[in-house]
Amino acid sequence: DTSSFEKVDSDEDEVISVGDRFEHSDSHWEVTRIEGQTGRRAQSLEAGSIKRGWARRVDRVVIPLTLTDGDVSRSSSIECSSGEIFSCESLIEVEGEVWRIRAIHTGNGRTLGGRRVADEIRRIYLHPE
Repeated sequence: DTSSFEKVDSDEDEVISVGDRFEHSDSHWEVTRIEGQTGRRAQSLEAGSIKRGWARRVDRVVIPLTLTDGDVSRSSSIECSSGEIFSCESLIEVEGEVWRIRAIHTGNGRTLGGRRVADEIRRIYLHPE
């Protein structure tokens, strides 16, 4: 994950709210936080009253991976579309090697079965094929 600072143009009187989605630099984003001129957080503000705002990209996601081969585990990550579906026990290629998805961790725990859409996944656990 990388962070950057960019100015996004809008009308001064446009109301911006946490959760709003917008397009910028050929990517899709969601507002995650806004601050007024005093630095206090707000749920909604007119654009001209916003001092700072944060957004996360929602059309692409980076999923952390744990690759375990015997007693050795290492971390990696993959970037994919937010709507891509991953299924336990399916095969994926990571760094030129084929791995089997052992488990998928969402914010609500780890599952050894089923499938999840990429933007719900917090980590994927893999074993060699």
